[in-house]
This record gives sequence, structure tokens and C-alpha cells, in this order.
Amino acid sequence: MAHHLRADLDQLLNSYAHDAFGAHFAEVGVDRDAGEVRVRRMLGVFAAGRILNAKTARSQMIGAMIWGIGSALMEENHVDLRYGSFINQDLASYHVVVNADVGAIDAMFLDEDDAAHGSPLGSKGLGELGICGAGAAVINAIYNATGARIRDFPATPDKLLAALEALDD
Repeated sequence: MAHHLRADLDQLLNSYAHDAFGAHFAEVGVDRDAGEVRVRRMLGVFAAGRILNAKTARSQMIGAMIWGIGSALMEENHVDLRYGSFINQDLASYHVVVNADVGAIDAMFLDEDDAAHGSPLGSKGLGELGICGAGAAVINAIYNATGARIRDFPATPDKLLAALEALDD
């Protein structure tokens, strides 16, 4: 009898996805003359089951959101088409987000008791959850602020200025 109950429980747990979920919100300021974008505020709200270590989980989500800001606004690697090698080979030419690039940022977790979708501890993996929608939130905030849709990451000033100019035509 116990064997059948265990098999039924295993089948139940394996028939569901064990994914965590999240939403990102961003507010940006856009200099329409220079094409410069500043992230003023960003919030990530996540449901990831039982959080085993709140401090490290929050830090992981904030770090991932910052990575998403970099992906959306500045991180870009070029390839030398003649030799197939990367042109940006160090941090002097590969721009990453620094403290001055990020305004107020916060991450929070929703209380979630999801026995059917979590691990035996009730937790779910955080992994890449913090970055998944972060870049899209920044790009959509640019669109909401300007009406210009950038479809090619990163939204560098030259791309934003070209999109803004196309709106004026």
C-alpha cells in the first residue's frame, strides 16, 4: 500500500512544472537629445516557493536585474568578421553596469505555499529568474517614455536616436 502511495505521489509531483515566476517593473529617464537612458527605479516581484535564505535570494535577484539593465542598455560584444575573434576583449572596451547606472532597485518575494509545484522543501529554483524579464522591462519603459521601440539589444544612444528620428518623420 505504501509503495502505491509513494508511486502516486511521485507521479503527481512529476506531472507539474516546478518553475518560479516573476514580474519586472522599470522606470527610466530618457534624454531625447543625447539618446541616453537612466534607470531611475526597478522592482522585481517573484514567486519561488519557500525561500530558504532570504538575504542571498534577494541579492541574487538584484544582481540578475542589474545584469538585465546592462544587457538592455550597454553590454555589447562585436566580432571581427575577418578573423572571427571578439573585438571587445577586456573591460576597457566592454561596458558593464556600475553603481552610478542603477537607481533605486528592489526585489521582493511573494509568500507561496505550492506543494504540487515545488521541491520536498517547498522551494523552487531561482536560477535565471531575476534576469528573464529585466531587459524587456527596461526596453518597454523606454517605449512608454518616448514611443520609440528598440528591437535590438542593447538600446545604445545611436539606436535610440535613430528610433526617435524615425518617429518624427
